[in-house]
Amino acid sequence: MNPLLANMNRFEIAVRGLLLAICLGTASARGQEPVSVSETDYRILISKAVRQAAEVVLPSIVTIEQVGTAASGGGEVAQDAPTSGVVVSSDGHVLTSSLVVQNPSASLLVTLADGTRKAARVIARDHHRELVLLKIESDTPLTPVSLKSPSIAAPSNARIGQTVIGVGRYGTESSPMVSRGVLSAVGRLDGIAIQTDARVSPSLYGGPLIDLTGQVLGILIPAVAEGGAENITDWYDSGIAFAIPTETIAKNLDRLIAGESIKAGVIGIVARTQDPYDDGTEVATVRVRSPAEEAGIRAGDVIESVAGHSVRRHLDIKQWLGSFDAGDTVAIRLRRGDESLDVDVKLVETIPPLNPQRLGLVVKRLSVDGDEGSQVVVDSIVPGSPAESKFQVEDELTKVGKVDVRDVQSLRRLLLTAQDEAPISVGIRRGGKDSTIEITPVAVSKSEPAELPESLENTGKPWGIEEFKLPDAANASAILAPKADADFNRLGLLMILLNPGGSSPEKSLAAWVEPATRTGVVVCAVAPTDNGRWKPEEIETVSRLAALVVKQHRIDPAAVAIATEGGMSGADAGPSDAMAIAVAITEKRTFSGVAVSAKTRPPAVRVTENDPESPLQFLITGDELPPWSAPLKQAGYPILLSKEVDAKRMLVWTRLLQSI
Repeated sequence: MNPLLANMNRFEIAVRGLLLAICLGTASARGQEPVSVSETDYRILISKAVRQAAEVVLPSIVTIEQVGTAASGGGEVAQDAPTSGVVVSSDGHVLTSSLVVQNPSASLLVTLADGTRKAARVIARDHHRELVLLKIESDTPLTPVSLKSPSIAAPSNARIGQTVIGVGRYGTESSPMVSRGVLSAVGRLDGIAIQTDARVSPSLYGGPLIDLTGQVLGILIPAVAEGGAENITDWYDSGIAFAIPTETIAKNLDRLIAGESIKAGVIGIVARTQDPYDDGTEVATVRVRSPAEEAGIRAGDVIESVAGHSVRRHLDIKQWLGSFDAGDTVAIRLRRGDESLDVDVKLVETIPPLNPQRLGLVVKRLSVDGDEGSQVVVDSIVPGSPAESKFQVEDELTKVGKVDVRDVQSLRRLLLTAQDEAPISVGIRRGGKDSTIEITPVAVSKSEPAELPESLENTGKPWGIEEFKLPDAANASAILAPKADADFNRLGLLMILLNPGGSSPEKSLAAWVEPATRTGVVVCAVAPTDNGRWKPEEIETVSRLAALVVKQHRIDPAAVAIATEGGMSGADAGPSDAMAIAVAITEKRTFSGVAVSAKTRPPAVRVTENDPESPLQFLITGDELPPWSAPLKQAGYPILLSKEVDAKRMLVWTRLLQSI
């Protein structure tokens, strides 16, 4: 046995015995005097244990430095390079985190434990888990870490609360560094990672997370929980850090060494409920040309198990599917009516992006016989839409294709995921008689409404402007909204972000009074706290403000947009335009639309696929689409380009985000 590991085992026993004596009072139980240990002695003992545990893996830990990195982008985290890596084979394979490929660089340099510097090349990436495999050439065999799966890395045997240690190297001298914490959770990031409360800086990314015996539990990666921040490195040193378990790395290492990159697998089902924590696993719709469609899964099916694990919420489905990669086959059991079916689904890397479709209906849900049932009926018809000559107000929608229509949300998702401009059949009930309408939807990106249906226009009392702030936020903000006694239909909401150093929110809203009152869209103007810029932490403030307006007014959650004054014809783009895009993409569960200028300088945010459960569309003002819109289109975001956008046009667009 490695003598360092043997010594470590003795330290582990000593630490555990000491803690047991202190916590359980075993000495007192034997009638002896309780063991008295000073805080200083305890800290010395722990520090020795941590140091000896780190010495077990330090010969395998390297530093990795990017050379010739582009000057732009990256910010504070990129400037904290070099970062760490771990030797995983004696012939020179080094595993590290995706931090080393965040920005283009001329070359990568690896500094070994003995100070030797080697050029490295990228062999493969695990995009699913933010890992990168490098290769260096060495004349002598290197010392790899052991990737034998430790029991603690297996979720079923993990001991939450056990001491863990992040180990890395820092600086030009490759000095050892450690950060101690506890194992705080398993199965995080949709089932792929373990979590620790150790403070992990960028220098530790790519290094191992070990236990007090020096056994490697995982590799530390830059990551944040979904919606937690706009950049995967934003939680560094926060006390929330993630590592990919050793058992997963060991399983995939041969694929990476062979040069095969790994990506997350997708299935192509859309939940009936927008809240993943709601009970129930019914499928609202199945994406066109997806693995789910190929396997025969249909809208209305209820998922009972994934890979042998019972599920009762869509969050459970996401969790169990999360550990599988593109190319993996997953066993799914589902219920269709009274029958249980077993299907094997082969996950893929990507599904053709969404091209959301629209009929041009504004619908509402009516309760029938108390809480025993409901109807989805046509409330308004958008002028100039495909629905204008086909439907009538008060038509009850009963089916889309073979799928029963039971609620507005699932109906919306059916249209969002429908095949591009392909005819569909819609079952209706009109005057007590059932019939079917054949209709071809139009792509949302080709269907900007110019006018509201007359039934949605607001002709009630004028609205008023007043200060509207969060009690714990310093941002100045004001709202233009109806008075408490006003008579109105379900409203829309437009959040206006003001440029730094501009006019006050109250003054900015003065020009919106007439069009907002007429279109029934509440407008909330928000200013940054800094006269020179918007700050990333204000993203959450804007989202919380919007949520508060939705709660206090009769806002349709599907008709909530964010925009800037630069998004109007003739206005200049400014910092608020970039901030609006950052807010909309980061907080997609709050916003359904974002309107900005084509001259916007886009923010540095990750663009993920447009989600049918919380879809987002863009209204861009300008003569032509900007280059930064291309990846948005590829990710399935419908983009409307309009040369002429005034306040009324923007508000009509906002209100009709709710249309189907």
